[in-house]
Amino acid sequence: MNLNDKKKKYTPAKKPAKRMVTKTQSAPRGEIEEYLYMLPVEVRVEDLLPVIEAPEEKKDVWHELDLMEIRLTHEGLIFENFMDCFESKSDRAFLEKNGVKKVYAFSYDSLDKAEAAKAVRDIHAVFGGFIASDTKDLQPVYQPEEFG
Repeated sequence: MNLNDKKKKYTPAKKPAKRMVTKTQSAPRGEIEEYLYMLPVEVRVEDLLPVIEAPEEKKDVWHELDLMEIRLTHEGLIFENFMDCFESKSDRAFLEKNGVKKVYAFSYDSLDKAEAAKAVRDIHAVFGGFIASDTKDLQPVYQPEEFG
């Protein structure tokens, strides 16, 4: 008997799995929407943050920048101090005429509009104010109950 005769031929029970090539799927994204929140009182983001109903672990604040983020389903709702951008005479006249003491730019993913609108209404319930479009003439203007 030959040694080669004793060797059994190895046959795997299963074929090796084929390598799967998949495309990386990214989370759905909408359009980034941007508005201005006009407040009738002097505040900072640390004043706004506690009135927004969201878990604390979803809230971030950068005190030095007067900026906050609330993490929503798809992206963050970001509030950023925008007062320094109202420098012109016409800008100052608009603020004075409308009793605006503080302006925040805010933005969010359009897929998160319902969550963002809820946060804006939370702020409005405590501090008042209105929403202006981030356009040259600040039009259209919305009340928070119309927003979202």
